[in-house]
Amino acid sequence: MDGVSEDVLHEITRRTPGFHAWQDPQWLVHCHDAAAFVGEVGYTGLVAHPEVLEQLRADMRLDGWHDENQVEHFLTHLGERATAMLFRCTVCGAHLAHARRRRCPRRRGRLPR
Repeated sequence: MDGVSEDVLHEITRRTPGFHAWQDPQWLVHCHDAAAFVGEVGYTGLVAHPEVLEQLRADMRLDGWHDENQVEHFLTHLGERATAMLFRCTVCGAHLAHARRRRCPRRRGRLPR
């Protein structure tokens, strides 16, 4: 967790209940503090937070998802095979999320361009 104090890191890693993730869990940080874990959500849980959906779209593009149809298909099917971890900033109240997903989908052994 970059950008947080050792005290915050200790609190999250030693004293805070975590969540089950098939990949390494990612605890989100906002306003230089650890965000509060709200819960696992699907697409219907994210619709109330359009800014979170935009953040997930941007994160997916950075991860190599360039086909907008695949991005939207993945997001609208959250809650079926994949879920999002919803967090809330304890400083400003902003919501943010991390979706459990593999990197970008592969086609014929190549990354999409």
